[in-house]
Amino acid sequence: MLTLLLLLLYLGGVLAIGVAARRRAGKDETSYFVADRSFSTFWGFIGLASLTTGGSTTIALAAFVYVHGLAGLWLDIAGALGLLALGLFLARRVRREGAITLPEIIGRYYGARARWAAALLVLVSEIVWFALLVEGSSVVLTAAFGLHPTLAIVGSTAVFVLYTSLGGQFAVVRTDLLQYGLMVIGIPGIAFACAVGKVPRFPHLPPELWSFPFSPGMGPWDVAALLVLIGLPHLVGSDVYVKLLSCRDEATARRAALLAAGSKIVFGAAVAYLALASREALPPAAPGLTLPRAVLAFVPGPLASVVVVALIATLQSSADAVLLSAAAVTSRDLLPPLLRRPVPLAASRALSPLYGALGLLVALAMDRNVIETLKLGYSIFAAGLILPVLAAFLPGRWAAPTWGAIAAMFAGGAVAAAGRLVPGLAGASDPVLLGTAVNFVVLAASLLLAQTPRWKTAA
Repeated sequence: MLTLLLLLLYLGGVLAIGVAARRRAGKDETSYFVADRSFSTFWGFIGLASLTTGGSTTIALAAFVYVHGLAGLWLDIAGALGLLALGLFLARRVRREGAITLPEIIGRYYGARARWAAALLVLVSEIVWFALLVEGSSVVLTAAFGLHPTLAIVGSTAVFVLYTSLGGQFAVVRTDLLQYGLMVIGIPGIAFACAVGKVPRFPHLPPELWSFPFSPGMGPWDVAALLVLIGLPHLVGSDVYVKLLSCRDEATARRAALLAAGSKIVFGAAVAYLALASREALPPAAPGLTLPRAVLAFVPGPLASVVVVALIATLQSSADAVLLSAAAVTSRDLLPPLLRRPVPLAASRALSPLYGALGLLVALAMDRNVIETLKLGYSIFAAGLILPVLAAFLPGRWAAPTWGAIAAMFAGGAVAAAGRLVPGLAGASDPVLLGTAVNFVVLAASLLLAQTPRWKTAA
């Protein structure tokens, strides 16, 4: 009963924030999607840290560590390294672009057709990422309340769709503050401390679970795949870049990214301990249930209610940003070339419920397998978009032609997606590595061809 009361108070709070931000976010696209570029270092950090914790550093990480032991931490370390590289090398450059979306930046270097192609890949990835976060919310709600999984998925989708649609980036970042506060109190605070008290030692864990950086189930190629799958989308990410583009200046964007990298490590360490404690002290169960089971087993009743709400807040803090990014690329990059006119802001606001419904369908189709959903979304994005974006930031003499960038995006993304959906197609290779390799080959070949006299003449 206490958990339900706290959950209702939290949901009421975030909805109130969405309503309060509605007018301020309704001036124009800049106010709605990037909050008038007003983020200070504090707000930029809060936005990035809450976004990049989400499902990958909670439900998915706990499942990964439960199966692979300490080597499973690469799921979190890869993202932290991506944010660190972003802060050190790219954050200033991204903010300098003064764009609103990642495809808009791509279009400045490769042209309108590449911008449209990139927007399509971003949209597909964002819908799958949203499905991951909905699934994670469903896992927590089902474990805490015994709800039917489908009911939990539908219910958990409705709230963050509503406040995102109403208040845009102003609502998202202010709900991020509430959500991040709950996350800090609930996970590295209450849950971690209680787990240490209940399970201070691990005498019964198999020795291979302590193996790091590699383990029997996590070899060098698996780690390399995670660095590409998780690390690169934190270096080049549509929703990540929206947060940077919302910062007031380049220095603010850089500081926000560096601080978010540190936050990700703190949360990852706490979740890993909970996963190992669950493996040590609890009966075997499905890996996807590891984190909610640990909370309910190790945290006393009233405090467990706070942590359950914190887990819901953690997942919603990423879901709202993903929805907003999907709406932004649709109204800014995909639809205007087709309609031959700008998309009204009212129509942009209506896109969040539409993509919430699509993400819900994907979540149901993936049968609530959080790990496979995570891998699918990240594979499409990492293998499709990241190398062309990084190539665009290189000096002009290395710029690939438009047709090469488009071909690399679709070839890499398609190979990675096919390998995830039909695992036999990739053979022994990880689909994200195979897709990224295809992307690199196509991009490099187009660059070489573009430098030959015959192709220059034809162009």
